[in-house]
This record gives sequence, structure tokens and C-alpha cells, in this order.
Amino acid sequence: MSATAGSPPERRAAVVEAVIAAYAAGLREADSALVRNDRIWNSARDQARDILTECLAALHGEQVQVAMEAELTSMALGMRRAFEQIPPIDSLFAAHVLFEVGTDALVEEARAFPAGTGMSRLTRAVRMLHSSISTRVRAAAIGYEASTLRGVGAANTARRDQLARDIHDHIGSSLALALRCLDLYEADLAAGGSAQSRIADARQALRDTFRFTRSLVSGLRSYELRDSLQAEINSYTQAATDGAQVVVGINGDEAWLPADRREEIFLVVRECLRNAFTHAAASRIDVDVTIAPDCVACTVEDDGRGFDPAAPATGRSGGMSSMRERVTGLGGTLRVASYPGIGTRVHFQVPLPEVAAVDLVEREHT
Repeated sequence: MSATAGSPPERRAAVVEAVIAAYAAGLREADSALVRNDRIWNSARDQARDILTECLAALHGEQVQVAMEAELTSMALGMRRAFEQIPPIDSLFAAHVLFEVGTDALVEEARAFPAGTGMSRLTRAVRMLHSSISTRVRAAAIGYEASTLRGVGAANTARRDQLARDIHDHIGSSLALALRCLDLYEADLAAGGSAQSRIADARQALRDTFRFTRSLVSGLRSYELRDSLQAEINSYTQAATDGAQVVVGINGDEAWLPADRREEIFLVVRECLRNAFTHAAASRIDVDVTIAPDCVACTVEDDGRGFDPAAPATGRSGGMSSMRERVTGLGGTLRVASYPGIGTRVHFQVPLPEVAAVDLVEREHT
């Protein structure tokens, strides 16, 4: 697993994939539950890939810390493993295997550094490896224990996935928005501008987090948008954007949208916008929502840096999966088209309950 030829990103990606292969081999040799099922392995692999990417960045002198969103994702993963009845010992053993193969790879990579710098870089990277793994293991243990104590192990697959999506889309996104507002607050201050609105937006995002967390803990999962779909999208956009022009168009009657559908559609649109703000560096983002009595169609398109959908999953993969699962759960479809240097286009469509069409007919005859 020595350094390979090519640009640094290509070399790091090659090292990561080599370690992932060794990690999978170690789990298969031990007949771990994490590699018996493709879906379970995919989540373990994606998490390992994020960990290794962080460690290699630390090895190359970059300032890295485990993101709060990674902890929330790990907590949701712990809940899923409780539902899937995967014993905690399997996760602990997987952490042990990952630490061993990851350390071996870091040692091999450090040999390519000039004398006098390799050891200090290696020490930093190994500490990052330990921190990345232990932070996620602790978060997953919290999720696992919470699920076990509340008896959610008996819940069905749909409920399990819904809970994981809710943690990501409500708690994770709101906390991410609060952190982004604080980052923008510092940037505005440095530029000599007024930044008080950023603090207000951060406070509101944290209030939303607390509100949803209370409902989740109490078992109610009660969440409703405070305003119309357009107003909620505009509010999020104003809080999260750092200068990109966002054009929002809502066509049709929001009265045709049941409250639960309206919430789900907003969450998908918000995740699209969050990805664009975080990853795309776009100058313009267009949001188009068309509401008909029998369905809703939405397109979110940006002119940012884009990405290769066929490339290995990155930090945005959790959000993409959540969006797709949420739309599929509504009986709809979601398509993503993206090209490096051109931009990204997300289009989804979901059906509406027949009551909307019946209501339209009644209104036409009154």
C-alpha cells in the first residue's frame, strides 16, 4: 500500500481504496456480520472511507477534525445496527481491524516524507485515526443504546430507515446550518459588514434542533413547517447562502399539499440546497417546484463545480441517500445529473394522495 504515481488526490484515493480492500478482507476472514449483507457493508465501507480520508489529510499536514455531522451519522448508524440486531462486538472488532490496516498504510505513506518530518506527520495521522474511529464508535454506541433502551429493535425496516433519515435531515441539517451561520458571521465581520442576522439565524436553527429532539425523545416525531413551502425555502436560503443567487419558483396551489408531504418535500429541497452551498461553490441556484393536484415535481439546479456520480462516495453521499430514500418512501422517483465543472441538477417527483384531486373537483363545482 505504498504511495502510487499521479496527483496527490489520485494517490490518496488509491491508498484509501487499498486499505478498504484490506479492511473488507479482514472482516470476511473473521466472518463479521458487517460483510454478510451488501447494504450493511456499504455503510461500514463509506464510514471507513471518510475516516481514512481524514487521516491522510492529517498526514499531509492539513488541519482536520471530525465533523459534527459525522457523529450524527454514526449515531444513526448505531441505531440501524440495533434494529438489524448486529452485536456491538462486531462493530468493535471492525474498529480494531480498521485501526490495524489503517496504521499500516499510514506508516507506509510516511516513509515517502523527508527525514525529520515523517515521524511527526505519522504521529499526527495515527492520532487522527484513533480520534476518528473512537469518536464514531462512541456516537454509534449512543445510538445503539438509545434504540435498545427504547425497544426500537422490534420496529420494522421502514421505521428504522425513517428514524435514521429524521436524525440526518432534521437534527444534522439544523446543526450544520447553525455552524454555517457562525462561519458566515466571522466572514462578514472580517469583511467589515453587519453580521447580526447570522447570529439570529444560528439561534433559530438551534431552536429547531431542540424542538425536534424533544419530539423525537418523547416518541411523537411531530414536526410542521411554520410557514409556506416558499417562505421556508427562502428563509433557509437567506440564512445559509454566502452570496450565491438563489431563484425560487413555486407553481401551483400549496393547498393541494398535505402537511406531511409539504414537510418531506421541503427536507429534500433543503438537502439539495445544503449540498450546493457546501460543495458546489455555485454562483446561481434555481429551485423550481410545480404542484399539481396529483403530483409534485421539483428541480434544483446549480452552476457549481459539479462531481462525477460514478466516483467513490464522498461526504455528500449520506445526504444523497437520505434524499433518495425519502422520495422513494413517498412513492416517487429522484434523478441526479452532474458533470465536473458544469454543475448539478436534481429532479424528483412524488405523487399526491387522491384527496387533492377530489378537492379540486369539489372546488370546481361550487
